[in-house]
Amino acid sequence: MSSMYHLFFNCLQKLMWLMTLFWLVVVVRELWSFPRLFLYLAIIFLLLLVWKKKAVLRAYTYAMAHKRLLIGLAILFQLLVIGSANLLVRRDAAVVITGALEMIEDQSISNYLTRNPNNLPMFLYARALYRLFGTASLWVLQALGMLYINGTAYILYRTGRDFFSQQVADILFILYLLLLGFSPYVIQTYTDITSLPFLAGQLYLMVALLKEERKVTQGLCLLGILTAIASIFRPTALVIVIAFVLLLFLRGKWRRFIRYMAVFVSSFSVMFAGLTYGIHHQQEVKIVHDETLAKGLTTFINLGLTYSGTNQEDMKEGLLVYIDPEKHGDYNNGMFAKENEIKEIKRRLRNYTPVTFAQHLQYKLAMTLYDGSLNWLYRKPEDEKTPLVSPLYKYTKENRFAEVIRQSVIQYDGDYYHYYRGIKQLVWLVVALGLFAAVWRYRSDETINFLSLAIFGGLLFLMIFEGGKTRYLLQFFPQILLLSSLGLNKIRER
Repeated sequence: MSSMYHLFFNCLQKLMWLMTLFWLVVVVRELWSFPRLFLYLAIIFLLLLVWKKKAVLRAYTYAMAHKRLLIGLAILFQLLVIGSANLLVRRDAAVVITGALEMIEDQSISNYLTRNPNNLPMFLYARALYRLFGTASLWVLQALGMLYINGTAYILYRTGRDFFSQQVADILFILYLLLLGFSPYVIQTYTDITSLPFLAGQLYLMVALLKEERKVTQGLCLLGILTAIASIFRPTALVIVIAFVLLLFLRGKWRRFIRYMAVFVSSFSVMFAGLTYGIHHQQEVKIVHDETLAKGLTTFINLGLTYSGTNQEDMKEGLLVYIDPEKHGDYNNGMFAKENEIKEIKRRLRNYTPVTFAQHLQYKLAMTLYDGSLNWLYRKPEDEKTPLVSPLYKYTKENRFAEVIRQSVIQYDGDYYHYYRGIKQLVWLVVALGLFAAVWRYRSDETINFLSLAIFGGLLFLMIFEGGKTRYLLQFFPQILLLSSLGLNKIRER
């Protein structure tokens, strides 16, 4: 490896050390905000784990030897969540899905997608299912959501087992299952879940290529195809690719680098061009192609500069200053014109001082990292602006068992939800601890360096663009959990 390689990743390790320490602190701080009784019970439970260490290890070994049973329990949990849910999707996801299933007027979904063209691929995906399955497509989406969540568990497990060790694979599997397998996210049939198996597949192929344990040309072609599909749903799929390319560049093996890039770019370009051509020539919904009406890259930079990084109302209020007051009530009033966006970005930057800008970044990063429930914010349908109520709700509304599930797992404002969230926060603390352990000191380990760079790039992206919600980490979830698993395995070996 070149001296530039070691210098770059040595500096990155120091940055990641600080960032993961901050991650650990905000997770602990959030855990400390839970009711004292829960904290006391958690401490007693942890002491029992230490006291009965051998029994805990036996139980863990038994569980890891029966992964099919764990997946079966996760599927049962997911089915209970789907069957008990009062609300399937909300906000933007609800508009996209109801539009795709022709549950709202054509003009409404046309206006929405004109403003939010980034959601057009998800709309076309759901509309294709609607054309194939009709009204049953709502349940096909739920079934596919289960397939994506559980399929990702398998891909991540294979990543750990094929390229590291059985111990790393087991840790990776159980962390993912606890955070997403046993999670209400199964009912959110949106890009967060739809893109997961493609993101996990990307990671598998990149690790294989770094370790040179796969046919290079075949692996790069498949990586290009997966990246093209993933980036259609989630452009942030390119962040891990940039990390991969930068690592290969810093290696200094130029012939290999050029060959890798030629194969990858060719396969990616062909697939991406085909997908974008199909999207741009779709006939399912009318899109008005006018840059003054559509949210673009500058919109999300502008949104990211609001103090929380997610304040849509603050962003819109700033942009409306540049619009004729008579047009303020119009849905598509031209406020997203690039010249307006640039003026607003400059204004926001001028209004920050170095101190307040640092406070803004600290707050935004903390809100991105702190929540083990991954910002699950479903409430009662009547409290939501754009809900898609489950067709099953009329049958389960008075069912006590279904209501307990809703109050415990699905509704953020449910009577028992804080118990569920507390458990997730403890698991999230373990993830943060693993990340901190993984970057504790610099090691000339390509996989650690690659994962660190991919995660750092993802967090940097969220600091520049829209950020401030832990849910946004789902688009970087595979690399986060793999790096954490490697760190936890280091702790185990000691």
